[in-house]
Amino acid sequence: MDALYEPMPEWPRSVRGTFSNPLVEHKETRIPGRGTEEMKTNDVTGRFKWGEAGMAVEMGRPGTGARFRDIEKVAMAIAALGNITFEPKNPITGLMADKSTGRMNPEVLDEKVLSAIIEMTVPLNRIPDIIGAVRRVTREISTVCSFDLTCKVHPGNTREEMLPAFELARQAGVQMTINGKTNIGLGKPLYVETEGAK
Repeated sequence: MDALYEPMPEWPRSVRGTFSNPLVEHKETRIPGRGTEEMKTNDVTGRFKWGEAGMAVEMGRPGTGARFRDIEKVAMAIAALGNITFEPKNPITGLMADKSTGRMNPEVLDEKVLSAIIEMTVPLNRIPDIIGAVRRVTREISTVCSFDLTCKVHPGNTREEMLPAFELARQAGVQMTINGKTNIGLGKPLYVETEGAK
């Protein structure tokens, strides 16, 4: 009856399970999965305001996994740019020993997870800088990574006017995939924002 069971690894190996199973809740954030859902629900949560973009770097996906030593290199390259806010509810941020530099807790550096997401809020004009920093540091890591990007839809008649974050990424040489997501604002906002509203 008890022939098959899942052993419970001790710290720091325990991070493997929480990052590799999207149904497991992180003790620090009380959120399951590799990141948060704000990019998909910003019309309700309002995390990303006018003039800001939500950016993320997904590491180890698909199928290669990532060691925290490589995750640290990317986080530190981003943090070195300055004026970057790592998402506090993200489990990667919770494992940072120093959020101002992106340095991870040294105990987890040799652990490998299925995938992990570094999330941040940035001013729109910093998008090209972050893309450049991540591209440079990818020469030093042994896994794959991709960008996630979101912003509020701005007034305008062209895609460039309405989605300035994506235009900045395109100018920085990032080719967007066709499977983007658009929230049309049917959810009831949990916040009030007036500045910049059109």
